[in-house]
Amino acid sequence: MEPDAATRRFRLWLRGLRSLRGDLRSARWSNDPAQLDTLVGRFVAHMEAYGAARAELDPVLALSAPWASAAERGAAYWLAGWRPTTLVHLLYTESGRRLEAQLPDLLLGVRPGNLGDLGPAQLARVDALHRRAVAEENALSREMARVQEGHGGVVTAAGLALDAGALVARVGAVLRGADALRLRTMRQAVEILQPAQAAELLIAAADLEIGFPEFGLKYGSGRDE
Repeated sequence: MEPDAATRRFRLWLRGLRSLRGDLRSARWSNDPAQLDTLVGRFVAHMEAYGAARAELDPVLALSAPWASAAERGAAYWLAGWRPTTLVHLLYTESGRRLEAQLPDLLLGVRPGNLGDLGPAQLARVDALHRRAVAEENALSREMARVQEGHGGVVTAAGLALDAGALVARVGAVLRGADALRLRTMRQAVEILQPAQAAELLIAAADLEIGFPEFGLKYGSGRDE
């Protein structure tokens, strides 16, 4: 896939993400868990489709992310996208913000059922998810560092030479692992949460994903959408 085609495909995906974010926001206060659950499933499927499309790209193209600005790639990206642990940090941030705002109600026994109302079992599972994501992130970072250091060279009659094809293949494997970890972390976070809580987290995640290009336009030579 050529860079221009990949960029068009990304913009279409981002447009779909905006639409899903709007649907989640509209449904958040509908008091219909089934509708929220359906929309959460659609959101995760949209992320799955994005990962599948990226897997079709040349690894070097995916890593360079031509649809992104230099500011995005330099300041916001880890292995061509957001860190999986960012989603967990986002969950903690949104939970803490809501908890602080509604603490008097919680002390009176009012249970709003949002991210500020996470139970002990949920918090324990979120903590375990965070630990797993950190460990897997670190492993992928180490592997990418080995690739960038040129490990994987082959010995020839003239000495040590780089096998470019093998290195590109390894880059592709690392990027696919990163995308899989991003999706797995999102899926597992959603499984921990109630539908309304999951909707709030995914709205915040969409705000972050959509905010990346806006960040690039503001602080670097970003691309128009």
